[in-house]
Amino acid sequence: MEIIAGLSVGCLILTALLVAIKTFALWSRTRGTPELMLAMYLTCCTVIGYPLTIATTRFSPAEMLPLHLGVPVLMSAGVICLLFFTLKVFRPAALWARVLVALAILMLATGGIAFFFELTSETPRPIEQLLGVNLINTIPIAFAYFWATGESLGYYRQLRLRLRLGLAEVAIVNRVLLWGLMTLAAGIAVVIGLIGMVLGTFLSAPFVLAFSCLGIAHASCLFLAFHPPGWYTDWLTRRTPAEAI
Repeated sequence: MEIIAGLSVGCLILTALLVAIKTFALWSRTRGTPELMLAMYLTCCTVIGYPLTIATTRFSPAEMLPLHLGVPVLMSAGVICLLFFTLKVFRPAALWARVLVALAILMLATGGIAFFFELTSETPRPIEQLLGVNLINTIPIAFAYFWATGESLGYYRQLRLRLRLGLAEVAIVNRVLLWGLMTLAAGIAVVIGLIGMVLGTFLSAPFVLAFSCLGIAHASCLFLAFHPPGWYTDWLTRRTPAEAI
């Protein structure tokens, strides 16, 4: 089980690092906001935030207080970047989307402040006992992922119709689908993590297995979307519009 978990974590971090580097390089040429937000999200949440989050399970706040205080800030920054990425790409002019993003950021800030005061109190409680704080933090994170999933898969359906008419490229259509599946896997992992904390079985074998499978799915979709190997692109181009995924 530990080998599978280690491979899953390693694959996910390495893939996110490769995509982040590629996206930062693209942003250096285009100076586009979506490129910057995507690269920052991957860096904060996955490349740096994910391994540090795992580290918090190995060290108590008494041993590594700066680590426990810094991880929520880093993860929140990454989630905010994902929110702005989704807003800019899919709903740049929608007032309701801006309001939801603002509410999500407010919840992240509220949860972060509550977590800070809890950890710095004289008798801090274990994180699994902080149900209210965990809910405040988890709701906007889950919303960010599932919102991205809904927008991506909805746009994918539109692109698929255009593909059948010869008005879209199969690689772009597939990339949108993969992005939606990637954020779906991440969102499910967030919900499972909250359930594990509530039940006090966050690191039990079933939860570790679920996280490992979702991590592999996450890494696979991310890799195929941004670094597709030749055999994969060849397979896509050979498919007819009616067969395209």
